[in-house]
Amino acid sequence: MSDDSICVVGMHFAPETTGNAPYTTALVGALAESGVDVHAITGVPHYPQWKVQPEYVRGLRWAEQGDGFRLTRLRHAVPRKPDLIGRLRMESSFFSLAYPEVRRDRSSAVIAVSPTLSGLAAARIGARGRPVGVLVQDLNGNGARQAGLTGSRVSDTINRREMDLLRRASLVGVITPRFAEILVENGVDSSAIRLLPNFAHVEPVAASQAESRARLGWQQDGRYVVHTGNMGRKQGLETILEAARLHADNPRITYVLVGDGNQRSNLQRSAEGLTNLRFMDPVDDGDYPHVLNAADVLVLCERVGVKEMSLPSKLTSYSVAGRPIVASVERGSISAELLRKHDAAKIANAGSAESLACVIDEVLADPATMQSLVDGAGRLRSVVGGRAEAAERYKAFGRELLDLPGGP
Repeated sequence: MSDDSICVVGMHFAPETTGNAPYTTALVGALAESGVDVHAITGVPHYPQWKVQPEYVRGLRWAEQGDGFRLTRLRHAVPRKPDLIGRLRMESSFFSLAYPEVRRDRSSAVIAVSPTLSGLAAARIGARGRPVGVLVQDLNGNGARQAGLTGSRVSDTINRREMDLLRRASLVGVITPRFAEILVENGVDSSAIRLLPNFAHVEPVAASQAESRARLGWQQDGRYVVHTGNMGRKQGLETILEAARLHADNPRITYVLVGDGNQRSNLQRSAEGLTNLRFMDPVDDGDYPHVLNAADVLVLCERVGVKEMSLPSKLTSYSVAGRPIVASVERGSISAELLRKHDAAKIANAGSAESLACVIDEVLADPATMQSLVDGAGRLRSVVGGRAEAAERYKAFGRELLDLPGGP
């Protein structure tokens, strides 16, 4: 194996299109483009549907070839019910499969993408003296608690283990400065932290709103309030359902929830009888920009209590859509701070359907406000940057890691 070789470990990868999969895929692609020999160790496609794609149902390990890199897929457990027990089973199975793969790998350095904690542990324990980098997309301990998956005792245990692994990493990339602050507060050396913000991986379409609506079969004269992505616990999408209920007497406003997730069936049951709310299955990369373009308002929604666990990946997509953003989030959350910094969204109180419905009414009623929010989203987009800028950051991170001495 050449000196310029890196093993990347992360459960999520293409063809998954949501969560951290697009960024892990881009990281691997950028490293390969820079001339690094890359071996990616990942799981089977299952997110956000929590259902394994048919071609990976049978088998345990697949060796695949990507565009300039090797890919090993591992058949970890995928819970039908992704509660704490189900997720622990998934994590333990991925670790048991990924750890020996990392240990056998002869790359010069290892990069783990977190979440998941199992991938981070497999990388750190299996590194055998090689330098280890980590790209922190979410904080596992904070996430378990703030998403309501577990109580404080279990989440504190997860957090301690996570921070112990991060303190032992040679280099740590974070997607937002707030993550860096949290890591330093937990003993991670600030000199080892690098800012690697996510990028806008969706390109705007040249079509008009009318053309996008015709493509999707949406009515031309309606006002569409759209949320895209995962339908899990941390999104708190019950707030959107109740906001739709408050708008039930307004025939022009239609709410659309696009995507899938472990809470979708519960949400659909709760939404029975709501004629102004529809569910739409996940769309491919060709249709997704048209979904954003067809909207009048794009909604970011987070569960009450979600403050420091993650920065929703949909924000990078929303920022390029040219549509106003409304965010139902905690006022002091990472999401709120980023949006407020760029005046990129109108903020509603997390968990309050009344607040969300009121803010949506205010935005739809005022073209000047709509344009101001679109301009703010554009500023956010210019800061985040696109795929090319992110690729250069990933390449620099990989080069720096390869130049570092190994760890314990």
